[in-house]
Amino acid sequence: MLEGLSVMEILKMMLPVIILELAVKIFCLVSIFKNGVRNLNKVGWTLIILFISTIGPIAFLIFGRRNNYDN
Repeated sequence: MLEGLSVMEILKMMLPVIILELAVKIFCLVSIFKNGVRNLNKVGWTLIILFISTIGPIAFLIFGRRNNYDN
């Protein structure tokens, strides 16, 4: 599928995905230190977000994000 493409061409195709993943990781990390977490401590969620590529930030957004709704 990618035969005949140079490394730069492949990198150019993957750049939007890389930027999106980086943006989600940054959003999650800012959310951790600004709003706090639930179901785990801050260090645990930070390590999960940084080292488990795509699934880590998604797991944080589903299970770890503290909702600051005014009741």
